[in-house]
Amino acid sequence: MIRPMNRGFRAFIAVAVILILAQSNAIAQSEIGLWTSAGLKKDLPKGMNAEFDAEWRQTGFFTETDRWSVGASFSKRLYRNKAKTFNIRADVGYKFLSSSRQAYTVDKRNPEDYGEDFVLEDDMEPQYYIDNCADFNLTNAFMESRHRVTASLSAALEAGRFKFSLRERVQYTYSCGKDSIREKHRFVLEYDEELSDYVDVHETSLSNISPSEKTLLRSRISVDYDIPHFKLDPFVSYEMFSDMNDGMAFEKGRVTAGAGFTLKKTHSFQFAYIWQDHTDDDEPVRSAVSINYTFKF
Repeated sequence: MIRPMNRGFRAFIAVAVILILAQSNAIAQSEIGLWTSAGLKKDLPKGMNAEFDAEWRQTGFFTETDRWSVGASFSKRLYRNKAKTFNIRADVGYKFLSSSRQAYTVDKRNPEDYGEDFVLEDDMEPQYYIDNCADFNLTNAFMESRHRVTASLSAALEAGRFKFSLRERVQYTYSCGKDSIREKHRFVLEYDEELSDYVDVHETSLSNISPSEKTLLRSRISVDYDIPHFKLDPFVSYEMFSDMNDGMAFEKGRVTAGAGFTLKKTHSFQFAYIWQDHTDDDEPVRSAVSINYTFKF
């Protein structure tokens, strides 16, 4: 017998659909990635648990490896009420990442020499800059190692079949740099005696990618719904990324909608669709399909 949806579940679905449809135009025009992970989780005494996971991400409509990572985290419950409907947890984690950095170009002309009206865009093909005798840097594609440390504080409240969660996470990432080649292309005016005129001479030099650091505050609010007599539990969340190195400037927002289920209390699966309003070298796609598996022992 098929049970009719109650009002709470209908409201939950409506919110999830509205969030996705609000970005439908951008979703249709964006490249889709695939984020997969597998992990082990162990419950420990006194509300503690430890978790280990490995992740693999793809871009280019599942054709190119974006990054892989391995990590571990530890969490502890700080508070839980007698009804067990509200709890606060803290956790710390570490992750090693190997990230693919795509080749890119940057216009390096001095605006004072050319004027503001003549502007070339970044990330164009190298020949475009050469044809315009414009100074530019070309950074070739490479794999970069990164170390990431996180510290989080979260609170969860159960109200009927709904579960509301709020998490604040500080994320520090150290990018090791790379002995990759960065080509510096410069055009210098030199006098040509044969032409009896000044000409642009193309000069190229090489340099390495310097290490860098970045600290973000990730604020996430999520809603889960427990469907009666049904193993699949849907959820939706919104996460905001703020750059702590730049006065808490807003960096990007992320919407996630999906569902999860557990088999025999040990095998947990989660499937989701992710959309974010901005891309960067850490996450170069706006849209991604997420598939996660956790074994609990």
